[in-house]
Amino acid sequence: MEDSGMNSVSSFPNKYEIAIIAAKEARRINDVLRHSGEEMKEKVTLVAIERVAKGKVKFVYDEEEGRRE
Repeated sequence: MEDSGMNSVSSFPNKYEIAIIAAKEARRINDVLRHSGEEMKEKVTLVAIERVAKGKVKFVYDEEEGRRE
């Protein structure tokens, strides 16, 4: 079986966070492509998910103000 680099996915607390981060990365890639005029052969969403899974996307959690538990 081929190692796809998806091992870092387990470092996320839940799958919804992965989806949100990947969606933001896909938007960022789309913006870069739109401004540069370049095109990709792969789907932008797939590229974004792969980049997140491989740990190539940096993200920071903002603490919510006034959060109650």
